[in-house]
Amino acid sequence: MAKPQPTIVDLARDLGISKTTVSDALSGRGRVSEETRVLVTEAAARIGYVGNRAARSLRSSTHGAIGLHIPPIVRNFSFYMDFAFGAAHAAAELDVDLTLFARDPAVSGRRGFPVDGALVVDPLRDDLTLERLLDAGVPVVTVGVDLGGSASRVSGVIEAQHGDTTRRILDVLWDAGCRRPAFLGSNDLFFSSWARDVSDAADAWYAARGIEPAVGLVPVSAGPEEVRDTVTDLVEREGVDALVCGPQGFAARALPTLEALGIRIGRDFPLVSLVSDPVTEANNPDITSVDIDPWNLGIASARLLADILLTGTDGPAPYRSHPSNVRFAPYLSPATASSPTTPTDEKAPGE
Repeated sequence: MAKPQPTIVDLARDLGISKTTVSDALSGRGRVSEETRVLVTEAAARIGYVGNRAARSLRSSTHGAIGLHIPPIVRNFSFYMDFAFGAAHAAAELDVDLTLFARDPAVSGRRGFPVDGALVVDPLRDDLTLERLLDAGVPVVTVGVDLGGSASRVSGVIEAQHGDTTRRILDVLWDAGCRRPAFLGSNDLFFSSWARDVSDAADAWYAARGIEPAVGLVPVSAGPEEVRDTVTDLVEREGVDALVCGPQGFAARALPTLEALGIRIGRDFPLVSLVSDPVTEANNPDITSVDIDPWNLGIASARLLADILLTGTDGPAPYRSHPSNVRFAPYLSPATASSPTTPTDEKAPGE
C-alpha cells in the first residue's frame, strides 16, 4: 500500500502545537512568530507535507508545470543549482513538472510559455524573460525584488534580508576592532536586488561610521587575474584591515592573493563571504560565511507560487522573507556564531 500523504494533523502532533498554528505558519498568515514559521516549514519539508488543495489545483491546471528562470550569467554558481533542486523537490510534492527556461529572449521571439506559473530568481533590471512572462499573463514569483519596471506586475516576492545581514556582519567586524573593512561587490553586469542591497548596506555603513569607502566592483564572471588585481588594489589601500566579498566563492578566490601579499586571515584580517560556497568557504572555519540555504529557498518559493495559483492573483502581491544563517569565524564573535538573521513578517513589497 502507498504511504499516506502527511497532513496538518501529523505536523501539529509531531511539533506539539495546534493545527491552527501550523496552518497559519504554512500559509504565511496569522500572528505566528518567525521562529515557529521556520520550525513548521522545515518540519513540513522534512516529512513531505504539501497542502492537498494546492496539489489538486496544480494537477488539474492547464499545463501541470511551473517554470524557472535564472539569469544566464550566474547559472554556473552552485547557489542556483541548489535552488533549482529545492524548487524541483517542491514541484514533485505538488505532482507537477519544473521547466527551466534556457531560451535567449533576444532571439526566441515571443514563443509562448507552457507553464501555469513561474519563478524568476534574481531578476535583472528590465529582464526580457520576466517581461514576456508577465505580458503572456503568467503569474510570477520573483526571488528578490525586480528593480525594473515590472515590479508592480509580479504576483509575489520572496527574498532574504541581505542588507540586514551585511550591516550586522560589518558591525561585528567593527566590534572586533576593524576600522576599514574593504568590500568586493558585483558590478552592473549582475545588478540584482541582492547586489543592490549588499552594496547599499555597505555604503550606508561607511557613511554612518565616517569611513572612507574601500569598494571594488567586478563582474560575477571575473577571471583569476581580474579578481587578483581588484583584491590587491583593495587590501593595499590605507587602513584596510578586513575583506568582505559579495559574490559566491569570491572569498575563497581571494585567498591566494592574500597569501601572496603576506596576509594571513584571522583576528588581524577577517575574511567574509556574503554568499557562502559550500565547498570552498562553508567548511573553512577562518571565513565568516552566510548560508542563504538555497535548497529551502527553492522549496519556499515554489510553495508560495502554488499558494498564489490556488488563491488567485487579485489583491496585493504577498511578500515572504527567507532566513539566512551567519557562521562567524571563532576569532570574531563566538557568542553570535551560527545565529540566523530574523526575517520580517509578511508584507507587501516595498513596505
